[in-house]
Amino acid sequence: MATQQRSFLVPLSVFTLACGAVMFAILRTVQAPLTAHYIIAPLYFAVFTFFLHRWQEANFATDPKGFVRRFMTGLVLKMFASIAVLVTCMLLLPADLLVPFTLSFAVLYLAYLVFSTARLMRLSRPTARP
Repeated sequence: MATQQRSFLVPLSVFTLACGAVMFAILRTVQAPLTAHYIIAPLYFAVFTFFLHRWQEANFATDPKGFVRRFMTGLVLKMFASIAVLVTCMLLLPADLLVPFTLSFAVLYLAYLVFSTARLMRLSRPTARP
């Protein structure tokens, strides 16, 4: 179990760094103001994804149907929590950061959704037997 968590932590960390680098490059290109909000967003998704995967993979081997329920529940939890965080940020951000941050947050949400789904789908495939 600990090995599986560590093996997930490495790709998640690499993916988070890649997302942060791409977001930084795009923001620099469009000359948007760079603030701490842009660091917090990928970290939010990384931490949320890590704990979701930890919960979802906990009983994968013993209960495949439970895994599917946890997978679907995780998608819903991530969507509603992200909407709540985004709306809160939109209410608190200054006007000049509103559009770039909202777009960045939405793109990060989709990127982490694809990353998460690909990882869990790969785990749910049966292993080939010789």
